[in-house]
Amino acid sequence: MDASSQTILGKSWDPNMILWLFVSLRLGQMAVERFLSTLNRSYYSSAERQRLASQMLGISDAAMQKSLAYSNDKFIFARVAGTLSLACTLAFLIVGGLGVLENLAQKGSQLTFPSELVTGLYFFGLLGLLSSVFSLPFDYYRTFVLEQKHGFNRQTPRGFWVDRLKGLILAVALGAPILSLLLWLIQAAGTWWWLYAWVALSAFSVLTAWLYPTFLAPLFNKFTPVTDEGLKQGIETLAAKVGFRTAGISIMDASQRSSHGNAYFTGVFGKKRIVLFDTLVQAMAPHQVVAVLAHELGHFKLHHVRWSLIRGVLATGLIFYLLSLCLPMTIFYQSFGLSGVSAHGALVVFSLWFGLLDFALQPIGNAISRRNEFAADRFATEHTGSAHELGSALLKLRETSAGMPLSHPLFSAFYHSHPPLLERLTALGYTRDEAQPMVVHPS
Repeated sequence: MDASSQTILGKSWDPNMILWLFVSLRLGQMAVERFLSTLNRSYYSSAERQRLASQMLGISDAAMQKSLAYSNDKFIFARVAGTLSLACTLAFLIVGGLGVLENLAQKGSQLTFPSELVTGLYFFGLLGLLSSVFSLPFDYYRTFVLEQKHGFNRQTPRGFWVDRLKGLILAVALGAPILSLLLWLIQAAGTWWWLYAWVALSAFSVLTAWLYPTFLAPLFNKFTPVTDEGLKQGIETLAAKVGFRTAGISIMDASQRSSHGNAYFTGVFGKKRIVLFDTLVQAMAPHQVVAVLAHELGHFKLHHVRWSLIRGVLATGLIFYLLSLCLPMTIFYQSFGLSGVSAHGALVVFSLWFGLLDFALQPIGNAISRRNEFAADRFATEHTGSAHELGSALLKLRETSAGMPLSHPLFSAFYHSHPPLLERLTALGYTRDEAQPMVVHPS
């Protein structure tokens, strides 16, 4: 057997076979992705389906055509960007780009602080820089051409670059310490390194969630108290009714970047803060905003957030354990041009292979998420007394984002964590009949 080959599952493999197997599988994934996106485009482009959706949801022909134009432009952009990204990634891997970066990282380490850990930090720094530079033109085009064309962008070029600079500083400030710890654990903690890494990363995630509302989010947005007393009272009444303790209600200046609307809860360990996008408040009546928040409260009261956190923690542990099994397989490093077994090599090579598995498992996670969305919709209806308010609010969100209310079931299974709007409103029992604004009464 050749010195560079290795027996895996009873078969002898050499590095080139491993590399081309990965390339073939990744091209196969792209073929599946293209099939799904083309299938979905054909589905939502059907004039008959659009007509039925317009009738059921009360969407004008002009609004439906706007959604169709936006969806088609996003389709073309995703197709071009995805093809270029994959082509460059595979070419980079085939010519040994990871090995080139590793050599540069080793030279940088020797000139500064010679150690495997510092080499790993240089390696990921170069890889992150290369990835950021490559993605910048696509991000810029998406913001200032695609979103601008359809009237959603409100960000200035200066704001765009300031955001990227802040993101880079934050990535270094938060990412470097946890990455250093992971690299050190892989190198020095022995057989059980994956368990220590699991605990460390889980603790870091909780710490980040705790820091986010107070220290991290204000770096990118301004948060001000709600001044509309009617809206504030409606939210507080709803929160009291469902037993949700809030640490405050804030409005975020999302309009400086986009016209899309949203709302979320943030915070850990007790009270949580309610955050409303100013675009949401501007686009909706107060009772519609309360209906959206009732849906979000449903996720908390039905323990969706807690179980999602538990699943995430367990998945992280499983991933680290699988990585520990693959760590000694020298051939996987050689196949991507790396010199041998290393902590940084293990993290990057395993992430490449895991991406294939993650794509295949997406329908499972999305099925769980969509089930939770339906349950949260039912919760909102039960605690506001009307499906009409939530339905009208969801339609308003669709209007402000020009979202296509139709999606092919197979495409949705792979890409949508939320059900298509038509399916969601049908499950709600939404009707277009006029209804009085809801009034939430304390229990």
